[in-house]
Amino acid sequence: MASDQQRVLRPLENVYTMTVAFTHFSPKEHFWPAIMEVSDRFGKVISRKGNTVLSVSLINGRFRALSYVNDTIDQSWERPGIIVNIALLEPAIAEAIQQTQFPGTRISLLIEDRRCLSLTLQLPTMSLADLAPILERRAQQEKSFEGGASWRYSLGIQGKGKQTVHLEIFPQRFIDDIVEVCDNLGLELEQLAPVSALAESQLSALPIEPGEATILISLFEGKVSFIAGGENGRLLLTRHLAPVQDWVPLGERVGTEVNRTIMFITQQTNVNIPHIWFLGEDERLTLEEVQPHVSTPILPCPIKPDWKYWLWVGATLPRNLSNNFTPLEVRQAPLKKLLSKTLAAAILGFLIVSIGLTGTLQGYVVKNQERFQTATIQALTLQQHRQEWMNKLVTVRTHQQWVHAITDKNFPSLEGPLLSYLGNVIPSQIILHKTVIKRTNGMWDLELAGRASTTLSSTLLLLENVVQELAQGPYHVHVQEGWRDHLLHQTNVQAGQETAQPHYQWTLTGTFL
Repeated sequence: MASDQQRVLRPLENVYTMTVAFTHFSPKEHFWPAIMEVSDRFGKVISRKGNTVLSVSLINGRFRALSYVNDTIDQSWERPGIIVNIALLEPAIAEAIQQTQFPGTRISLLIEDRRCLSLTLQLPTMSLADLAPILERRAQQEKSFEGGASWRYSLGIQGKGKQTVHLEIFPQRFIDDIVEVCDNLGLELEQLAPVSALAESQLSALPIEPGEATILISLFEGKVSFIAGGENGRLLLTRHLAPVQDWVPLGERVGTEVNRTIMFITQQTNVNIPHIWFLGEDERLTLEEVQPHVSTPILPCPIKPDWKYWLWVGATLPRNLSNNFTPLEVRQAPLKKLLSKTLAAAILGFLIVSIGLTGTLQGYVVKNQERFQTATIQALTLQQHRQEWMNKLVTVRTHQQWVHAITDKNFPSLEGPLLSYLGNVIPSQIILHKTVIKRTNGMWDLELAGRASTTLSSTLLLLENVVQELAQGPYHVHVQEGWRDHLLHQTNVQAGQETAQPHYQWTLTGTFL
């Protein structure tokens, strides 16, 4: 046990998993994570300085900042009050620079906002080219805001013909406003990611043997996350706990969701989960409250994180994270600036040496300067035309994928996401025996059946809440009337039977709107 805990404390910034992310499907983004990694190493070798970043978290309006200078935690600051709109972000960052005496220009922002969505999908296995238009369409369907949507994704468990995909959706206007704020302050935005990226980064520090997996229960700012990973920190599954129901204790609810997560992973793969790790806030939830509901041992992480610890983690996150929403052109800007300076210095040195060696070359350059400028302009024009045609080809490819999806009448699978959703809305006091999903006359029909051993009034109340959750949730299911009469009829039937504890069979039928 002691050796496992020591391995948890190894530096997080030295190990991470490289995945692919898109805002719009573009071939050059396949190679950008590798380019950024080389850029980081090249920059550190040239400057011979450590990492210097202003790490900022904006969690539901609460603003906190940490100055991370030369790989060392410097000063921190928490802004009083709540940031209610984006107009207050610029003065807050400016004051954070002053309060922490931050000497650099790079900034990392971790965001938790009600407009930013996080989904876990299960889709048929397909190529990345086929997956992109499906995720684009899903992002447009799920967004809860006006205007364009920017999205990132990461691939998880793949098995039985299904691929688990974790999808993050941000408002494009929200991202543009943050980029503008950083530009106004002269800062280089290198990380714009959801807060869930912090917990996902901890997988690389957990001791996971080959052929095994583990689950990290993370509780940060009241949000419970379940991060499942395999060896070498490979992300398998990310889930976030829905709002807790008043009549279910948080420890029991977390234990139930952990068991469901373990069951899903073991069904999809053959890996073993020998233990689980708990990283949370003791004042909200303790390990002892969860362990009685889970048979797998739960181990406490040796660190007790506070908001300063998480901001330190945010400062050390690599720029090529799958859920980094920083626009590509913003991430390219520092590298282009460095290359431009290097190229200008190289050209200047070459000219000085050449002029010193021979006057003939100088005369040739002066004589043909106009020709060189013309050729340069033509080259730039051809490069612009090439980029325009590449953009048009990508647009045509996207339209072809949409036409293919519509003409072939392919419908996205509902089974995996719906069962995961039902696991969140159906209370533990009632048991689900049967789930049937059928498509008839262009509509999806749903039938749920099970039993409950509680009293009739409790059963009616629980099922009434399930019906409301189905109607208000992402699937908008209209449940047909009559299920109450069915339960009341069972009461009359069981009244003449001598049973120690009555049980009620229930059935809900409905249609997806």
